[in-house]
Amino acid sequence: MQPQDAQMMGQVAPGTGQQVIIVQNKSGGPKVFGIVAVIFGLLGILSSVQMIMAVEGELLAVLIFGLGAVSWGVFCWAGILLFQYQRKGVWVGFIAVAIGALSTALPWILLEAALDGDGGGFFASLGAILGGIQAVCCGMIVALPLLMNGADLD
Repeated sequence: MQPQDAQMMGQVAPGTGQQVIIVQNKSGGPKVFGIVAVIFGLLGILSSVQMIMAVEGELLAVLIFGLGAVSWGVFCWAGILLFQYQRKGVWVGFIAVAIGALSTALPWILLEAALDGDGGGFFASLGAILGGIQAVCCGMIVALPLLMNGADLD
């Protein structure tokens, strides 16, 4: 067992001695994850906006990169909630991961549709696989604050 940082709070009861209550300090993990999520979210928004400006003539591409920007914005919001030790930040992070996986799979599915099925479903399957891998990996990372410091989240 590793030593833990805690505050000792005592209250003396008359005639019975001293009663000691140990209150454990909150972990800094959710704050760190929150700061990292906000930084990644802001960088992702900037990247998505840059891509939107690069393909401004193509409406479908703008919508797909716009969906990516929304995903990063929701991820940034999840980071802010985690920074405030709110359990809701993990669930909002899962929503951001789902939107991000959709924005990854959608272009591949649309490419398959544009080819009128000449790809034999390969491109749509590839998009679904890539979106699924992204959802699993990012979902595990988003779940880490809950798994490691679940008791610290409100």
